[in-house]
Amino acid sequence: MGKKISLDLSLPTKRTVDTRFDSRCCRSNMVICPGYGKENFDFPTVQEAVKASLARLKAKTAKTGTTDDQSEDGKRSGPHRFPILNPTADGKLTAEPKGVVPQLPKSKESGVDATLFAAAEGLRLMMDDGKYAAIVAERFDDHKDKVQWAKGTLGLSQPKYMPAIASLEQQLDHLSELYLETLPRVLSVLAAQNPDVPEHQLLDAAIDTLDQELSQILAVLRIWTDAFGQLRSGNYRQLEAVVFAVEQAFHLFEGEEPAGPCGEPGTERLKTSKFHVGNVFVARFSDQGPATLPASRGPIGAHAIEVPHDEANIITLMLALYMHEFRHDIFADVEGLAEELMVVLATAIRDAVDKGEVKLSVEHATIGRNKVLMRDLLVKMFADTIGEVDADISGGVLLTGPAYLYNMLSTFSAFNSKGRGVFNTRRLLRTGSYFGFRETSSGQATIQFWPHPPDYIRAHIVAAALDEIGFGREADQCRLLADQGTGEPLPTVITWRDEDRKSKRVIKIPVADIKAMAPVVARALIRSKLKCLGDLSTGELLNWNQYRQSKVDRLVDNLMAGSAEIPEDMGDIHATYVAAAATLAYWGLVKSGVPARQAAVNVDRNALSMIATVRKRFENSPHPAQAPRIIIPTAE
Repeated sequence: MGKKISLDLSLPTKRTVDTRFDSRCCRSNMVICPGYGKENFDFPTVQEAVKASLARLKAKTAKTGTTDDQSEDGKRSGPHRFPILNPTADGKLTAEPKGVVPQLPKSKESGVDATLFAAAEGLRLMMDDGKYAAIVAERFDDHKDKVQWAKGTLGLSQPKYMPAIASLEQQLDHLSELYLETLPRVLSVLAAQNPDVPEHQLLDAAIDTLDQELSQILAVLRIWTDAFGQLRSGNYRQLEAVVFAVEQAFHLFEGEEPAGPCGEPGTERLKTSKFHVGNVFVARFSDQGPATLPASRGPIGAHAIEVPHDEANIITLMLALYMHEFRHDIFADVEGLAEELMVVLATAIRDAVDKGEVKLSVEHATIGRNKVLMRDLLVKMFADTIGEVDADISGGVLLTGPAYLYNMLSTFSAFNSKGRGVFNTRRLLRTGSYFGFRETSSGQATIQFWPHPPDYIRAHIVAAALDEIGFGREADQCRLLADQGTGEPLPTVITWRDEDRKSKRVIKIPVADIKAMAPVVARALIRSKLKCLGDLSTGELLNWNQYRQSKVDRLVDNLMAGSAEIPEDMGDIHATYVAAAATLAYWGLVKSGVPARQAAVNVDRNALSMIATVRKRFENSPHPAQAPRIIIPTAE
């Protein structure tokens, strides 16, 4: 590379995952689709939908060329294409052709008028209307049925869902009407331009192209309707646990003890761009990734959580990791949080080196023909990976405590051994990653680390966070387990390879330097007071301490004993406590010799019951949630 490399600290842009590499996230992603639009989606007009559908079909047939099809009478029709759209001079499509009922001279002479023709044509047109209505019904009735159930049941029992239900109902009605008006117009244009093609073939082509044109909108609306449908079925109580856990995490992120459903949340302190509609969630199991509406508009009034199907039978064992995922959304949503944390982190790292708090093993690093300060390279690496590091600390550790270390390490090991098995996998934790280059506004090339730090150093960063909040013994355990999962020989450097396979460039950072910097990073993320948080630190809003852990430990004892009881003398219990307890109980049972599958089934069943109990207490609580109560965690 001829250009000099810079270490630009602007927020990293979203990178498309390269399937050539082991580039997966820490997990297959619980995804939250915010319901944050203040208006309904800006649907296309019928005219726009017709044009777009025909243009899509034209582009598709241009690739496949001409086709010879057989007509209904068995004869070959000539070569034809589907279709070419010819709008009028003013840009509008011609109107649908209207049939003319003939008046024959012979009919007048015989005293029989044209009523037969008119009546038959009327029935034919009505049948056509019914044909289109049936096609629309196939696509929308199931979704509308789920919304009607939600309106008559969920909305009455929990009025907080009514804005989302009303928004969804309105958008589905609009979309189905758009489909009903657009389809016959697309078909009429196709028929006029392809007179030799049988109608059923033209109809299939019209349906296919219109389905594709509107599929993105319907796919997003389906996230919400599926959530209502799965809730109605009664077969997915796990989703209720996910929703409740995320709702309680939302309270805690706003510095509020979720003691009851009343009271105003602390949204005035946190200025958000998406979550301003409030603490209202629905969830569905899905094998699909996140979907996004054009112009970022969806049903308003409720956020939708997408949960992987393959975690349905271990949902409570995954809740600690879901706290990590939820933090991603808060991190991206609170205005100024990402930018402010990046500045705080960069300053802390530079100061630690410049003031002698951290002595690096090497002063410089070499990248290709360029030499850069190791201090600045560490700043760049942590800046590019700040989203994941922050989610581990502020989401995982500060919401579930030591349980997060066990959850993260066991889950990472499970993900990294898929297809081979744990005992056939040499390294259960990744020790390397990739980087790329992007051009800055000044034309310089800057390094772009991939967003997920290798598992091994993530574990040591989590350990540093546990040390910071007073859990030194658990921090040491985290380091030992990280070494065990990584296997011998332990890495002395972490290597990032160029994502360009033709390049041999690598970036190597000594493990010792990353370990030495981990406490600095943890302290900066937990203790730094931030303007976007109302001059509070994240550690003041989310304060996991020994008192909270003592409650979790009692829940762990019950779960390991096969009980779902929640003691009455423990004060407030949050869903996050049960999430932490489920992980620790599973770990404890496996450690004691209980087969892992049996332990998972027993813990998950009882933890779900615990969450249901916590939810019932929360919903029946007579007292409002109090103002933020700041508890500074100590080592005692």
